[in-house]
Amino acid sequence: MAQTSGDGRRICRTCGASYEYPGHNSLATRTVCERCIEIPEQTRRVLGVLRRRVEQLTKQVERLQRGADE
Repeated sequence: MAQTSGDGRRICRTCGASYEYPGHNSLATRTVCERCIEIPEQTRRVLGVLRRRVEQLTKQVERLQRGADE
């Protein structure tokens, strides 16, 4: 299922950008923004995996920093 932001916009699986879907004359799909649609599928998959991993690591570092501050 496609991720949505709080304002009803979609979140691109590849780059994490928020975008409106469906957009008039837009190439965007339910899961990929208009900028990323031109990236080859295999490359988009790798970029999506890397983006999610960076988000996980960022959250982990933030939790560790909060724990160190206490």
